Amino acid sequence: LPFLFLPRRPPLRQITSLSSFYLLDHKTRQMELGLDYGLPQAQLSNAKFVFQDGKWQSEGSPTHQLPFRQLFPSSGQEQSNKVLKKENKALLEENNYLKLQLELLMDMLTDTTAQLHTVEKKLDLKFSKLSKRWQ
Repeated sequence: LPFLFLPRRPPLRQITSLSSFYLLDHKTRQMELGLDYGLPQAQLSNAKFVFQDGKWQSEGSPTHQLPFRQLFPSSGQEQSNKVLKKENKALLEENNYLKLQLELLMDMLTDTTAQLHTVEKKLDLKFSKLSKRWQ
């Protein structure tokens, strides 16, 4: 007799009350909740940039800007970056392979557990029949 694995359905989730703040426009939300995040910032090497008026500008005085060459890697760094990218790709592929193996092992474990439960049920039925005969 093949065993059909039919797990129980999970209970339905309760509806949580949603906040009405998402209906407000940005300025009203900012006044109500005090959400002032400031300007978006980014850092490249030692240079800091701020996004103002639709453009990325260096933070601080314009005289304190780094030369263009210092913002981007040299050819030696590019080689090490290529090596790191290659290594990263190999690690990602290995990670995907290990995830696949884990999924396969979990499926095998689920199947074995289900088979064990059916064998236990059959044994329980046999022992209950035997115990009824002895009584």
